[in-house]
Amino acid sequence: MTETRERLPDATPPETHFAALNARLPVAGLRILDIGCGSGGFMRQLLRSGADAHGFEVAQETVDRAVAAGIDRDRIALGDGSTLPFPDGHFDCATFVFSFHHVPAEAQRTVLAEAARVLRPGGTLVAIEPLPAGDMTEVITPIEDETEVRTNSQGLLADPPAPFVLEEVARYAIARAFNGAEEFIRDAVDVDAARAERAARPEIAAEVAARYARLAEPLAGGRGRLTQPCDFYRFSLA
Repeated sequence: MTETRERLPDATPPETHFAALNARLPVAGLRILDIGCGSGGFMRQLLRSGADAHGFEVAQETVDRAVAAGIDRDRIALGDGSTLPFPDGHFDCATFVFSFHHVPAEAQRTVLAEAARVLRPGGTLVAIEPLPAGDMTEVITPIEDETEVRTNSQGLLADPPAPFVLEEVARYAIARAFNGAEEFIRDAVDVDAARAERAARPEIAAEVAARYARLAEPLAGGRGRLTQPCDFYRFSLA
């Protein structure tokens, strides 16, 4: 296994994650499954670069947002996460982009086993996970403190179950601009609707706004930029 720290060019988070993947595994012509694809930002990068990209999600409203953003509905499968509705050996690569820590701890090994099943022999698994540190983490913590789930998830990725072999860990940071704390809160709830009740509390929103005002780098037009360090895990199949 190799460990590296990288400085990637300023870009949107999907562009930054894509650059990290494509530098190691040129995606053109590959069939790739994005597990927990969200609103499809990473999938769009894959499709633009010639990959045959497909996604998996557990929430219909998230699928609807991806379709509204331009992803073909036929490219996204919906399920409960216990199984992936694809044949054995169907994909060259599978990815978790800021999604693995959202899988319940008791289901993570099952999901990894499913990822192994749908990968072809010689396939690649990539998991990109946010560290429990950084500006974005500090701002979101009043809504949800993910320190424990991120730490435990990365512990499993650092010592993966068979048949995965950890080949590389690389660290870099993403950056994202927001039109204020209100947009940050809306985005946090879009990622996980379970955050909505707590995010709506006035005292929580006020604390998020205070942290945002302190930590966001001012940009033109009243926008602010927050950064988030993350680890890129690359696995092969034994």
